[in-house]
Amino acid sequence: MIPVYSVAQVRAVEAQEISTRGSEALMRAAASELAAAAESMLSQAPTATDALVVALIGPGNNGGDGLYALAELAQRGYQTLALQCTDTCHTEALKAYTAASGTVKPVSAGQSELAAAALVIDAIYGIGYRPGAQLPQLPTGARVLACDVPSGLDCETGVADDQVLLAERTITFGALKTGLISRDAPLVTGEIQVAGLDFDFSALSPETDLVDELSARALLDEHRSWRDAGRHKYERGVLGLIAGSALYPGAALLTARAAVACGAGLLRTHVPGEVQPLLSIAAPETVPLDDQQISEALSLARRHLHGRGAKISAWAIGPGIDSRTPPTGVIANVFDSRQPAVIDASGLDVVPAGPSEQPRVLTPHAKELRMLLRRAGVSVTTEEVAQDPIRWTRWVALAYNAVVLLKGPTSYVVAPDGANLVVCHAAAQLATAGSGDVLTGILGYLLSDSSLTGIQGLETVSNDRLMELTACAAVIHGHLGRVSAEQGTVSASRLIENLPAVMKEFGF
Repeated sequence: MIPVYSVAQVRAVEAQEISTRGSEALMRAAASELAAAAESMLSQAPTATDALVVALIGPGNNGGDGLYALAELAQRGYQTLALQCTDTCHTEALKAYTAASGTVKPVSAGQSELAAAALVIDAIYGIGYRPGAQLPQLPTGARVLACDVPSGLDCETGVADDQVLLAERTITFGALKTGLISRDAPLVTGEIQVAGLDFDFSALSPETDLVDELSARALLDEHRSWRDAGRHKYERGVLGLIAGSALYPGAALLTARAAVACGAGLLRTHVPGEVQPLLSIAAPETVPLDDQQISEALSLARRHLHGRGAKISAWAIGPGIDSRTPPTGVIANVFDSRQPAVIDASGLDVVPAGPSEQPRVLTPHAKELRMLLRRAGVSVTTEEVAQDPIRWTRWVALAYNAVVLLKGPTSYVVAPDGANLVVCHAAAQLATAGSGDVLTGILGYLLSDSSLTGIQGLETVSNDRLMELTACAAVIHGHLGRVSAEQGTVSASRLIENLPAVMKEFGF
């Protein structure tokens, strides 16, 4: 996992590093990382050294990084140009660039070169950007490498100006900053690369930890064994799905299809009678589950929670339930069980607040989070949630004694004790009907497999492990969105079609 620090924390460590190593040495180290990132992006072109690299240069150290990076690229044979965006720039870095036969122009005089550039390095403001500062307009389709922070993005809040310079890649120095993964940032930064520069953060605690794809693979492998290959279907995980209604049959079908596509050992479904024929066609692998069988499964699970005797090892509750006539009785019994459950959509309307022995994951988006807060007696606006998502998500985690996944371009996973993880992706195409149902199927499967939870017998899965598996499900879901978007427009059905191949990428 990648630790994430506040701007204030990064500035404090940077000041300490400057006092011991000197600002010039740090700037040259950052510039070398920036030049290497630029060269990596240019390597995709067959005639890379013939390509023009244009850097937009600002007044401070960020502009100095850009000038030193251009000097390195010029020495390696690349065509370069520095476009000065302000009245002043870093003096020593400018000398180094001109000594490398570099050319400097005002940005107003370099528009034709900017349009012809194979790569634009954004080195205007970085971490020092302040809202309202003047920004140049880039040609449509420009490939942009942001130095530390895209210009136009407030690195403390994650809020971007309308004229922000959209980056294909951002190389950030020292550590990953909170503002690079919050609010507008996932839509602005592109791929984020962290150049640590040997900064020492050992005396500080990060604000959160980012779970990326590499981290997710490691977390999923934590309890896997070569013996897993010999398990039968009940040992591979049995997921119980309570979903659907005459009004919303599709949600149950999508969740069921997603769980099956993940490779669940067995999916048992409790859906209304009018939905069952549709489900039998859409997911013939599923096995119906009536009220009596649920009672028997719950009784059996109390004795063999994740052992061989358990016929259902986790639950997925809520997609497509009609909140106007919510099911009662059987769901209440499931909420009283000690089996892990993911609760989404209309299930959030009926999940009880207060103490519970059940390991639960609630998966609201921002409006559903507000609803859960209102049910717990807390009134909050959408803007307040956006400004401090971890705080308000923890309120819900505390009120419902559950791990909570607040879904969005940046997803926050928060436990009642305040522990939290972040998953960041910019697959905007995931904002489509049924996408959340697919996520419920993925997470339901992960919670059902004891080789992933690491739990056997009558023990219950810890909140720490619930958080990790929830973050992994969000990572898989985000990767699934990006893979699907590469093929064309995205729908929930397209996500499910691609799910088996994506699950294989994550070791399934």
